[in-house]
Amino acid sequence: MNIDNITTPLAPRCWIVLDIESAVLDDTAHKRYQQMERWVPSDDQPIRRNYLRSEDPLSCPRWIFQTVTSASAMVLIEHIDGGADVLAFETFSAPDLDERGVVAGLLKLLGDAPPNAELASYAGSAHDIPMLVLAACRLGLTIPPRWRWMAYNCGDPKRHFDFARHVTGGLRMNLVHMAEIAAALDIPAKISVPAAAVAKLIKAGRWGDVVEAVEGDVITLALLLARWRKLSDIDADPVIVEDRILRRIIELRPGRGYVAALEMHRHRRFSAQYATAANDAKTLAPWLDQDAA
Repeated sequence: MNIDNITTPLAPRCWIVLDIESAVLDDTAHKRYQQMERWVPSDDQPIRRNYLRSEDPLSCPRWIFQTVTSASAMVLIEHIDGGADVLAFETFSAPDLDERGVVAGLLKLLGDAPPNAELASYAGSAHDIPMLVLAACRLGLTIPPRWRWMAYNCGDPKRHFDFARHVTGGLRMNLVHMAEIAAALDIPAKISVPAAAVAKLIKAGRWGDVVEAVEGDVITLALLLARWRKLSDIDADPVIVEDRILRRIIELRPGRGYVAALEMHRHRRFSAQYATAANDAKTLAPWLDQDAA
């Protein structure tokens, strides 16, 4: 029996909150697929018979033909008192980086993360991780040793907190958008642009908007994670953790367009807490309102 394991305190828990954005920017590979299937679209037959365009992989490139253009990751580390701090908040994106630079930067962040770091995503098992793995495979990059489980069904529940799976009971309930859950829990989401607009922004080269969108999703998920932790940690006050995360983000990204909305949210939260505290004081200690004799 190893006595040291009993007395040595566990390292603080750590999460890497991740989001990736992508779009079809180069149809070269998709044209190869069309050639393999002997398919030549024409004006009178732009899609195959009995298909809708969005359902026909020969006329509408699926996710495997997308280019990873932007990725953002926030490294959160918890305190013994239930709090959590932003250890790092990194974004890799065009136009400063090509796909190789984005993917390589993200893999380096994963490799440099604390040894006990877990991945946190929203439906990342069905999007972000497959996109990352396929891009790394296509670019000839190597996944850091501790993260190679991602290449095998994305399925390490001890290393990956997929919020979409947990909140839906392992997908027994219908899958919902992250913004729906955020709205239900009064957490900011999609501050800059709606999700459906991101692909168009990528194709238009509006990279400032794309960066704000990918960072916004990471921020929302970090706040959802702060709320979720309360379910199993009595010391985790989600309001305090949320405020600490938002305060740190505002310090790290002062020029972002979403900062004003985050500051307004913080102010609203504080005002509500102040009103509650004032009401409690009036009920529990009514003499505080009396004039001093």
